[in-house]
Formats: sequence, C-alpha cells, structure tokens
Amino acid sequence: TARKLFACLIGFAGVVIINLNGLDFNMNLLGDGFVIFSSIAYGVSSALMKKYSKDEDPVVISGYQFLIGGIFMIIVGLLSGGHISITTPAAAGVMIYLAFLSAIAYALWGVLLKYNPVSKVTIYTFMIPVFGVLLSKLMLTESSNVSPVNLIVTLVLITAGILMLNYKKEKQG
Repeated sequence: TARKLFACLIGFAGVVIINLNGLDFNMNLLGDGFVIFSSIAYGVSSALMKKYSKDEDPVVISGYQFLIGGIFMIIVGLLSGGHISITTPAAAGVMIYLAFLSAIAYALWGVLLKYNPVSKVTIYTFMIPVFGVLLSKLMLTESSNVSPVNLIVTLVLITAGILMLNYKKEKQG
C-alpha cells in the first residue's frame, strides 16, 4: 500500500542519513554505499524468503543459504588472497559461537517472515546500521564523523517508519 511504501521510504531515509558524513551529504561508495546496498539486498532476500517459505521450511532454506553463501565467500576470499588464522581454542570457540548465533538468528528471522507480513518484519532491519554506529561509538576507539544530531534524526525517521507501518486505526463500534 502507499502507506507501507511511505513508511519504508522514511525508514530507509534514516539508513541513508546515518551513513552520511554528518549532514553534508558526502558518501563513500565502498563504505557507506555498500551499507545501503546491503539494506536493499536484505529487503529483496526477505521478500524471497517469504515467497519460498510458503512451501518449504524456512530453517532448511536458511541452512542452504548459509552453506551456498559460505562456500562462495570462502572461494572469493581465497582467490583474493585472504586467509583465516585461528591461533587459540578461544578463537575457535568464538568462531563457532558466532556461526551458530548467525544461523539461529537467520532461521528465526525466516520463521517470522513465514507467518508475518514482510513489511512489518523487515522494517526493523533499518535499526541495524543505527546499532552498528552506536556500538562502534561505545566500544571501539576509532573516530566517527556521525554527529549526535545525525543519530537523533536517523532514530526519529526509523522510529516514525516503524510506527507508521504498524499503526492500525481502531474500528468504530
């Protein structure tokens, strides 16, 4: 519907703003652009998950996505000269933990999409860049050009999109 489209556009505008260098509208295609591209790809994958989970188990679909995507990324990484060095049992434990955490989260996401409208579930993914910026500011020592004003504008837009998408008028008796 037009309301859902508008709500998603408002939420997406928040994603764009959090990735801008302040409010001067400078973007780096290799950094900020790929965050936006990732949001678009995630929206498409959510719609496809909804479509295919009608006939298939979303947990099985998620497993195939992780398997095929993982193999592809390993091949591309190795061909690009990348490598993984797991030097301690703790490092191996963290890798295994993160793999299971990702698999479980995505499988649950697929189950949510199977039983709920895509627009009402995927709108919450607009919060991912916000949490990424917040956690980076709190936990990392790297510098960030994201201003508090930028962060507040982003939160307002994304929250407005979520509220607008989920708002239902009460029926008059």
